[in-house]
Amino acid sequence: MLDARASHLDEEESQVVDYISNLPDDLRWEILLKLPIRELVRTSILSTKWKDSWISVPSLIFEENSNESRLIDMVDNVLMARHNSILQFKLVSKYPCNAAISRWFLFLYANGIKDLQLNFSDNARCNIPFLFFSCHALELVNMSCCSFNVPDYFQGFKLLRTLSLQKFDLTGISIGNLVSSCSLLECLVLVDFVQQGYLHIVSSNLRELQIDGDFHDLHLETPKLVSANIYLHSVDDQSYELFSVAKAGNESNLTQALGCLHNIQKLELDGEFMQYLAMGLAPKNLPTIFNHLTQIHITIWALDENEIATALCLFKSVPSLKVLDIQICDYWDEDQPQVQTLQRSESTKYCSLFKCLEIVNIIDEGDPEFSLRGAEFILEFAEYMLTTAPVLQKLNFIDFEDSMGLVRKLECIPKLSTKAEIGVISTN
Repeated sequence: MLDARASHLDEEESQVVDYISNLPDDLRWEILLKLPIRELVRTSILSTKWKDSWISVPSLIFEENSNESRLIDMVDNVLMARHNSILQFKLVSKYPCNAAISRWFLFLYANGIKDLQLNFSDNARCNIPFLFFSCHALELVNMSCCSFNVPDYFQGFKLLRTLSLQKFDLTGISIGNLVSSCSLLECLVLVDFVQQGYLHIVSSNLRELQIDGDFHDLHLETPKLVSANIYLHSVDDQSYELFSVAKAGNESNLTQALGCLHNIQKLELDGEFMQYLAMGLAPKNLPTIFNHLTQIHITIWALDENEIATALCLFKSVPSLKVLDIQICDYWDEDQPQVQTLQRSESTKYCSLFKCLEIVNIIDEGDPEFSLRGAEFILEFAEYMLTTAPVLQKLNFIDFEDSMGLVRKLECIPKLSTKAEIGVISTN
C-alpha cells in the first residue's frame, strides 16, 4: 500500500516537473524575473531545460545585505556567466562598490543596457565611471548617492525617457545642459541636490517633473509638461540678490518659472518655493492661461503679503481649477503688521477665482497651534471659498488642531454651493 502511494506521488511530481519544463521561454522569463538573484541562479537545478535559463534572462536585480566583498564577487560571477544582452541592471547596496563599478560598466556597455538602477546608501557615494556616458541605448536611469564627472565628449542620451537622480553630485556639465541633451526625455526627477545659480530646464517632450533641492533661480521651458512637483528647501536673501532675476525689482519669478507651462494639469509648489515666486514685482496677470490645470498644491506663509498676492495672481490664471490643497504656515508673531487677505484683496473683486472648484484641503503644516493672525487668515480664506465657489463640494481641514473653533464659526456662514460640506480629517 505504501509502495503504491509513493509510486503515485513520484508520478505526480514527475508530471509537475514536465509541465514546468515545457513552459514557453517568454513565460519562464516572467517567472525568473520575479526571483531574487540567488533563487534565480538556483533554478538551474530544476531540470536540463532550466539549467541555462537564468543566463538568458535580460534583467539582473541585486538587492543584497551581504558584505561588500561578497556582493562584488556575486555580481562579478553572474556577469561573467552571461552570454546574452543585459537590458535591465538594478543594484541596491549600502556599499559604494567603487572597486568594481568600472568593470561592471564594461559588461553593461557591451550588452546594450537599457534600464539602469543604482541605489547606494548615504554613507559613501559611488563614483560613476566615464563609460556610463557612452551607454547610448539607455532608456531609463535611476540613481541615488552617486557622483558624476561628465566628460567633454558627451553628446547626450538620445533614447533616454526617464531620468531620476537623488542625492547626487554633478560636475563637468550643468543640470540644465544634461537634461537638454536628452531629446526624448519624458520624466525627470531631481532630489536632494544643490544648484548654484540658474536652473534652466529646457525639454520639448518632458511630461513629468519633480524638483526637490536647493537652487537659486528656476526657468522651465517645458511646453508638454503635465505634472510638476517643485520643492525649494531654503531661500537665502543674500544669494538671491546675486542670482535671481527678481533682484532688479521689476521682474517676476512667477512669470519666469511657470509662464511657459501651457499644458500643465497638476502643480505642487512646496517648501519655500512660493517665497521665491513672490520675489520681485508681482504681475497683475500671467501671460499664460492654464486651461488644463485642475489640481494645485501650495505651501504659503499666512502673513506674507507678497506670497498672498502671488498666489492670487496664479489662481486668476487657472479657470478650470477643481482641487486646491493649501498648506498654511504661520510666523507665530502677533506684532506682524496687518496684511491684505483674500477677502480684502482688490483683485478678487473683478473675477470669480474658483468657479470650478470642487475640493479644498487646508493642511496643518505641523505647528501645534496657529497664532491669532494666522487663524484669522485661515478663517477668511475658508470663508472666501464657501461664499464664492459655486460648485464646491468639500472643504476639509487636514490634521488640524482647531483650538479656536474655526470650524464651528464656518458652519454658520451661508454657502454659495448647496453641496458644500466642511470636514475634519486626520491622517495620523
